[in-house]
Amino acid sequence: MERDERRSIDREIRAIAVPAVAALATEPLYELCDTAILGRIGTEALAGAALAIRVLAFGHAAFVFLMFGTTAAVARHHGAGRDREATRQGVAAVWLAAAVGTVAAVAIAGIGRPAVSWLGGSGTVADDAWTYLWISVLGLPAYTVVMAGVGFRRGLQDTRLPLAVAAATVALNLVLELVLVFGAGFGVGASALGTVVAKWVGAGVYLALLARRVRETGVSWRPDRQAVRSQLVVGRDLVLRTLLLLGVITAANAAAARVGIDELAGYAIAFQVWMFAVYAADGLEAAGQSLVAHRLGGGHGAAAVVDRLRTWGLRVGIFSGVVLACSALWVPSLFTDDPAVRSEATASLWWVAALQPVNFVAFVYDGILVGAGQQRHLAAAMAGATTVFALVLGFGTWATDGLGAVWASLAALMVARLIAGIRATRSPRSQLQF
Repeated sequence: MERDERRSIDREIRAIAVPAVAALATEPLYELCDTAILGRIGTEALAGAALAIRVLAFGHAAFVFLMFGTTAAVARHHGAGRDREATRQGVAAVWLAAAVGTVAAVAIAGIGRPAVSWLGGSGTVADDAWTYLWISVLGLPAYTVVMAGVGFRRGLQDTRLPLAVAAATVALNLVLELVLVFGAGFGVGASALGTVVAKWVGAGVYLALLARRVRETGVSWRPDRQAVRSQLVVGRDLVLRTLLLLGVITAANAAAARVGIDELAGYAIAFQVWMFAVYAADGLEAAGQSLVAHRLGGGHGAAAVVDRLRTWGLRVGIFSGVVLACSALWVPSLFTDDPAVRSEATASLWWVAALQPVNFVAFVYDGILVGAGQQRHLAAAMAGATTVFALVLGFGTWATDGLGAVWASLAALMVARLIAGIRATRSPRSQLQF
């Protein structure tokens, strides 16, 4: 690869990945704000919110295909110069997002209390979890619309507007929570309400942006059936992959809850930091989805882009790991004053730091495969990785009582995903034209 070509690709990756990091980190930033504020209220409130957040994760992550699928579909049409068709994909995605978000909100509200109990919540912790949960589901339709909106903008290779929306809504959420929780003296429910309001504001902004694009291209607001069907086909494999991942996260959280309340609270802090880093890794995944799909849609090869994405993933992952390792001793104090919880969180953060290089490169491969339309590889890889996770967790919890077994199983999961991604891109059936 020539130096000029490498620099050109690096500029494209930066232009998409850097703003996407902040935009994609919106949800974990919401949760980090909730975790930090509720940690000041008490350990029970923090543990309750942790359980509720894990239940909500099924709604937040199960429909991530709305973003991934929309990005790839829009980027392919945009790369081929078919802007009207790209806009039709955006309209279809928003309608689909509103529908599935509403259904998911009703379903999660219906199973909320039993789910909290299954995750190990009881007493005051279970009550706080339910309060946080039923208020939070009111924002789920807004969240899915935002996912579709982000996917549409990313497909157009525009991540600056999502960055601005993310920054504004996160700031709004923080202000609302500080006023409601500390200023007005409300509790867990007020924390959830601030997040709900911020999500609906974000959804309104994305609908306005799409409306402007609809006017410019002359596309109808009626959802195109073919576009909806294509979104559902793409979503089928992505939903399976995501549900498996959510099952893994839920099982890990349940295992942590059974160790003890201090361990669960410490795990919750470290897990939120880990998820924040994961969403940051999604910035490079976003670049992979958009750039690979755009090049393949325009009839060009993607080998050079894939090579640079892998390099970026490894380097940024190492940097992230070093930063987290250096901050593991003081980060927990931002969330809680409880010495026992801080100790558990610090121990967990060492695991988080060590996993960063693997996490970043694994997510880079996810983006490459989605951009190439190889979602089936992701589902198959996740199924295999889930099996590895279950075996390690089962043996670990039998052999030891601490959180080490939980983090070891998550590490095994990510290593398995990375290996599967490498193998998938080297398959003879690959569309990446190496």
